[in-house]
Amino acid sequence: MRFNLGFFLREAIKNIRLNLLMSITAVTTTFICILVFGLGLLVSDHIQSIIGSVREDVSVEAFMPDASSEEVEALADKVQVWPEVASVNKVSEEEAFAEFKNKFKDQPDLYEDLDQGVFPASVQIQLNDPDKANVVAERLKQEGFTDSNLSYPQQTIDRLNSVTSYVIWGLYAATLLFLIASVLLISNAIRISIFARRKEIEVMKLVGASDGFVRTPFVFEGLLQAFIGASLAAFVVIWINLLFVDWAHNALPYVPISSEAVNTFSTLILLIVVGVGIGVIGSFLSVTRFLRKI
Repeated sequence: MRFNLGFFLREAIKNIRLNLLMSITAVTTTFICILVFGLGLLVSDHIQSIIGSVREDVSVEAFMPDASSEEVEALADKVQVWPEVASVNKVSEEEAFAEFKNKFKDQPDLYEDLDQGVFPASVQIQLNDPDKANVVAERLKQEGFTDSNLSYPQQTIDRLNSVTSYVIWGLYAATLLFLIASVLLISNAIRISIFARRKEIEVMKLVGASDGFVRTPFVFEGLLQAFIGASLAAFVVIWINLLFVDWAHNALPYVPISSEAVNTFSTLILLIVVGVGIGVIGSFLSVTRFLRKI
């Protein structure tokens, strides 16, 4: 029998209409599954973007509160000869405060009530290789510095990874659970459709219909259910990302949140494809199991 797309789609839509409650349940579960999966992708993409921004700043900064200009000069001269160091820049309290004001000149409320003394003098150490940040930091600790007086990329990266890894894996675990639930629900919805049409299917088999011809309308049914749920979830994920980026720029000025961290188009396509895959797998398994029994 030839492939008739119109016939298969009409049959799939008819089955969805006849089993509306189960279809709505399958769509809702797929929506939740793809939504959780999409949120996991957003968290992962933004964290990787932040880490990338941090790594671009290949410097180690040693803060020296209450230090004299001679002490700052002495540390700078000592660090300058280290093989991992590309250059050294001395920053006074006045320069640190001026730099902060310039960086946040569009948000004067952040510094208008601050005293200049809250910004200690420091030595900014530019590195030849960002991966050597830990090495330089350890040498500075041997000079009497502590983690509270040091700022360097790997330190920030390690903290980000430790805090967010549990969140990301938690979201992916929840996605896996909802994915399994989606496949089972779609499979059950298709099974009900098959049971309602079992006599018709048996007649079709008797007149020579192939397994593929019998299976296709039910696969389309599962595909449509999953496509609706996944599409809704994908657009909600993109919308949430836009809201988050706008909110972060105002509420988290110190965090380098970028609107380019998430590729909107590829994320949208990926989420829909994963959702459709859920529907196809669930319906295919259900129909195949039934056809083996007749």
